[in-house]
Amino acid sequence: MTPISTLPLERNTLPPFRLIAVAFAIVYVGYGLNFLAVKIAVETLPAFLFAGSHVLLAGFIMMGWRLARGGSLALPRGGMTRAARAAFFLFVGGVGLVTLGEKLGLASGAAAMIKASVPLWVAVIEALRPRGEKPTWLIAGGLLLGALGVILLVIPNLAQGSTGGAALGTWVLLASALLFAIGTLDVRHRPPSPDTVTNVAWMMVLGGIYLWVIGLATGEAVQVSPQDFTAPVLFSFFFLLVVHSLAAFSAMNWLLRHLPAAVVTTKFYVSPAIAAVAGWLVLGEIVGTGAMVGLALILGGVAVVMLGEKLRRMEPALRADDADELEE
Repeated sequence: MTPISTLPLERNTLPPFRLIAVAFAIVYVGYGLNFLAVKIAVETLPAFLFAGSHVLLAGFIMMGWRLARGGSLALPRGGMTRAARAAFFLFVGGVGLVTLGEKLGLASGAAAMIKASVPLWVAVIEALRPRGEKPTWLIAGGLLLGALGVILLVIPNLAQGSTGGAALGTWVLLASALLFAIGTLDVRHRPPSPDTVTNVAWMMVLGGIYLWVIGLATGEAVQVSPQDFTAPVLFSFFFLLVVHSLAAFSAMNWLLRHLPAAVVTTKFYVSPAIAAVAGWLVLGEIVGTGAMVGLALILGGVAVVMLGEKLRRMEPALRADDADELEE
């Protein structure tokens, strides 16, 4: 997962519908099947070295693409520090802990459902910041709804015992969602540079280095053997590299230039459902009624929070219109 950029909307250059449909398909598949790809890979490979490899390589490719298009990878003063800090939250927390949680035994569909709570964490942390925006009653209601969904979703796994693989993986995924939310807000308020591609490229490279250092420090290198690189594992690696990290990111940013963010961010609703279905079809993961109800509550809470944010941003314009009418 990478942070969503804020790009100017090009309403007068709406592309053909077929291109928009293809872009949405790439986004939904890239962000929906990544949990399944991770689960397949970590059946044989260690978590942090695997995650670090595809993140680091994706960062180098993005850097090369940026330079090939005549761009610069230079960061302003303090930009490298900001990139290094955000990379820890987004890639060690957001990618590394997801990989570790699934390695510990959490089902891919359950991981995707818990990660769907990220927008809720973002709203909570924003409200707790000293100068952050406080939630409206509507946003607070959405947060409560989503919190109930998270509780309902994680209780079955935690009930297996505090030392069980699925239980420990659940705690790891909750930490991942929290850290990714912190990183998202950090990039939003203190971006390393004004250019999104440059930011993500540097954060991927730094994040990949972090993950490799953690993997080597925890002795993962001795866990790797040539027979671990099976066809499904290699396919998962290249899916995460090409489709998830590069194609889905590019499609997401392309869509954001042509469509409202509220439309593009439907990935938050679609991707967990795709992940749950894919885990069931490919790996035979069981999705219980409680988990589906929990997911519905989480996604409902996310929808209410996003609606509340949209209405809050409309208020200044509405007040300005009212003032104009009074002046007339």
